[in-house]
Amino acid sequence: MMEESGLEQDNNKEEQQQVQDAVNETVQENVQETTQETTQETTQETVQEKPKAPVIVQVGGKNYEIVQNHKEGWNAEVFRDRYSEVLERYDYIIGDWGYSQLRLKGFYRDNHPKATKDSTISYLVDYINEYCNFGCAYFVLQKCKEQPQAKAKSGS
Repeated sequence: MMEESGLEQDNNKEEQQQVQDAVNETVQENVQETTQETTQETTQETVQEKPKAPVIVQVGGKNYEIVQNHKEGWNAEVFRDRYSEVLERYDYIIGDWGYSQLRLKGFYRDNHPKATKDSTISYLVDYINEYCNFGCAYFVLQKCKEQPQAKAKSGS
């Protein structure tokens, strides 16, 4: 009887070893899959972080570059409807969304002679935190230094 019990113990050890090997193999496969997924996600994030070509918008005879588009706040059609010539004097135009309405505000560059503390672009974060709806979508346009040239009239 002792011999059978020794054989059973050996069989149990072999079964335990097989189970342990199977578990180890499964764990290794899972680690490899997770590593591959993480590598793919990192690669996708890196691709998304590549700088995009600047988006230039022309309105009121001026060119503006979209320098920030937070939560896809930019909507060209609504912007053109809301745009006013008063905004032409500013170096930056901020558009923020609240209650499905686009609100536009102008800001000067930091060293502009007409600028006050509250009207410079460095005040943007405070403006968003104090005057905009929490977590709202918004965009920032910067006036381009090179403005479009007047088209030369061809003489006939």
